[in-house]
Amino acid sequence: MLLVSYIEIYRKIKSNFTLGLIIFTLALLLQSLSRAVLLLLIIANPPPVQVYPLIVNLLGYNPIYVVIPDALEFIALSILLYFTRE
Repeated sequence: MLLVSYIEIYRKIKSNFTLGLIIFTLALLLQSLSRAVLLLLIIANPPPVQVYPLIVNLLGYNPIYVVIPDALEFIALSILLYFTRE
């Protein structure tokens, strides 16, 4: 809903800030979707214990499954910061 609202506002005023909010919202949406998909992959096929023994024992997942969604969140927040400071 937020994305649709920002797109409607952008169509009316063509503001760079609104465009930044659209990109920000898309990045957070991708982050949420990727996290959900990656968590389903972890559940379906957990990494072997011998590959990451300490991480698997302590956290129960492969660290790459956490890096991708967090990188997308960092990008989204960076975009928001850039357009807020502009």
